[in-house]
Amino acid sequence: MLSSLRTLPSLLSVLILLAACGPVAPASTAAQPGRERLRAVASISPVANIVYNIGGDRIELDVIMPPGVDPHTFEPRPSDAVKLSQADLIFVNGLHLDESTLKLAKANLKEGAEIVELAPAVAEPGEFIYGVEHHNGHAEDDDDHEDEDERGHAEDDDDHEDEDEHGHAEDDDDHEDEDEHGHAEDDDDHEDEDEHGHAEDDDDHEDENEHGHAEDEGEEGEPDPHLFLDPNFAIRYAKVIFVSLSALDPDNRDYYEANFVEYTARLIALDEAIRATTATIPEANRRLLTYHDSFGYFALRYGYIVIGAIQPSDTSEPSAQEIAALIDQLLDEGVPAIFGSILFPADVLEQIARESGATLSTLMDDGLPGEPGDPEHSYIGMMVENLRTLATVLGGDPSLIDGVETGNVPDRE
Repeated sequence: MLSSLRTLPSLLSVLILLAACGPVAPASTAAQPGRERLRAVASISPVANIVYNIGGDRIELDVIMPPGVDPHTFEPRPSDAVKLSQADLIFVNGLHLDESTLKLAKANLKEGAEIVELAPAVAEPGEFIYGVEHHNGHAEDDDDHEDEDERGHAEDDDDHEDEDEHGHAEDDDDHEDEDEHGHAEDDDDHEDEDEHGHAEDDDDHEDENEHGHAEDEGEEGEPDPHLFLDPNFAIRYAKVIFVSLSALDPDNRDYYEANFVEYTARLIALDEAIRATTATIPEANRRLLTYHDSFGYFALRYGYIVIGAIQPSDTSEPSAQEIAALIDQLLDEGVPAIFGSILFPADVLEQIARESGATLSTLMDDGLPGEPGDPEHSYIGMMVENLRTLATVLGGDPSLIDGVETGNVPDRE
């Protein structure tokens, strides 16, 4: 699997190393005249926005899923098949979140093009979560992010030794085998890795399924596909996107790398702001009942408890009995707010809020706020808007998230 960027101290090391080995910002963001741009397609808006932040105007980017559409039930149009058939790179989230797009992409893939399933590529099998009981997080209350767990949080070591070529120190002091971009050259330990930086199937992964993660007979159902709602996984998405674009378009590698460095810095700042904002919310209020079971990775990272989901796992409307059970749970636990979506029937949400006395607010997990061209119309903007909502209705200080840069890296002046 991808040896991904896992800890904030390590990420800072990567930024310093890359900045020393290449330009932090491109001299010009204009596409090279007379040169055909790489054609990329992304399935959903958050993924498309991360792709744009790395590829900028050096790629021609299309997104398949229109705003306001549930990715679980979306059916692509004939025009989408044309877009996919012309793409050089197709980025999907994977793990069945955008399955219809993935199937259409496979059926229309042109020769030499690639499909990149991001979620399976960036997480180890043990990092996937299944069901509400696995969603409860306990954020570490320290400044250095030490003693955090295996889900991308820092371990309790000072030197971060034995880390890999994606920003972790190798077992030598000199990094003698690193290339001009500060990445380790392929060696015996990485001979079987593919172009996206993750290991090919070997004896250690014999039991993995088609999504690249191990089957776990002890778990029920499919893993939660919404890894990108944890910004640390979004950094890993960006890393895979950078590697993928650079592999097919090496002439623009420096541009992609400069964008990746800047975007990673912004995602680190987002992570810090989410932590600071969450710390102002009373711990007893850090409980989430959301319309859809999609905030598990977010909760695990930042110390929220997911107490349930309004929408059943089959994406149908809840039955009268399920609604009554949710209302009873909210009354018993004194939960101050529930979180709906523009994709979910308002009458169901309003009934639950009215009968439980909880405040009804909206969170986003696959759409972007504002309109195209607005500074907040971005993945980071989506996360900032979510935190502002959480802090407002759960008794925290929403102003702590206001300083986060929500604009896109390629649009910087």
